Amino acid sequence: MTVTITAAICTRGRPELLRRAAESLRRQSAVPFEILVVDNAPVDDLTRTLVSTLPDLRYVTEPLAGLDFARNRALREARGEVVAFLDDDAVADARWAESLARCFDAHPEAAVVTGRTEALSLAEPGQRIFEANGGFGRGLAPITLPDDAAAPLHGRSAPLIAWAVSVGSGANFAVRRAVALELGGFDESLDRGPSLPGGGDHDMLWRVLQAGHKVCYEPSALAWHEHRAGLDEAYNQIVGHQRGLIAFLVKSVRAARGRTRVSLMTFLAWRLFKPGARILRRIGGRDPLPIGVLFRMWWNCWRGLAA
Repeated sequence: MTVTITAAICTRGRPELLRRAAESLRRQSAVPFEILVVDNAPVDDLTRTLVSTLPDLRYVTEPLAGLDFARNRALREARGEVVAFLDDDAVADARWAESLARCFDAHPEAAVVTGRTEALSLAEPGQRIFEANGGFGRGLAPITLPDDAAAPLHGRSAPLIAWAVSVGSGANFAVRRAVALELGGFDESLDRGPSLPGGGDHDMLWRVLQAGHKVCYEPSALAWHEHRAGLDEAYNQIVGHQRGLIAFLVKSVRAARGRTRVSLMTFLAWRLFKPGARILRRIGGRDPLPIGVLFRMWWNCWRGLAA
């Protein structure tokens, strides 16, 4: 590896999941420059105690609760050129860090590389429904944006913003530290837990593209994510993600100008009405989510306008 990678896990109150994620990072074929654990608004000392028992991990705290506060703490604390984020409920493949570094080396103009994230288990109903709804997986073909945005997406022509929200998630997400800091870091008004779940990863990725950098999806940078086990948990996550997505899109529309703004507004309108189309599909037996959940999703999309 020529780029130096800080592997960062942002966590809160889940020491056993953290142990599993950290061990996967310690077993990498190319050991990261450092492994950083950010304990977000800790309520006890369990995470600190765990990290003290694991060699080669560095522990920091972020007192303000919220994933993007923790991500920004990681950006400020990291010593590597690239900060590679892995969720605490995920497990990295042994070549995860090596694959990310190889992609950054091959694409020096890329500021973000997302990896492939598959389901760690499908044993529970919540895990199966989350995966049936799309999950985090994005396929086996590498993607470079904006270069590949002229190709069809899901069989049809799509604007760059549609590609930008379809090339990975924050569960497996690496960014050049200098670029992220230059852009002001992750937006701390997003990813606020139940009040506004999600949006921060897409927002960073989109701002990177708008600043003239490239984004790569590298399927060989593989991680497995443990989805929520219960149906209600999975439904809440799916619904909440829609609210976060719409909030991010509204923010982006307000910041955009010219043709980009028109493209964003068109995509926003489609996302606001997409749950309605899915309800029609469900009536025809062609959607995995119950109709009640789809109505909740639709309502949360509209709530996202003012979130």
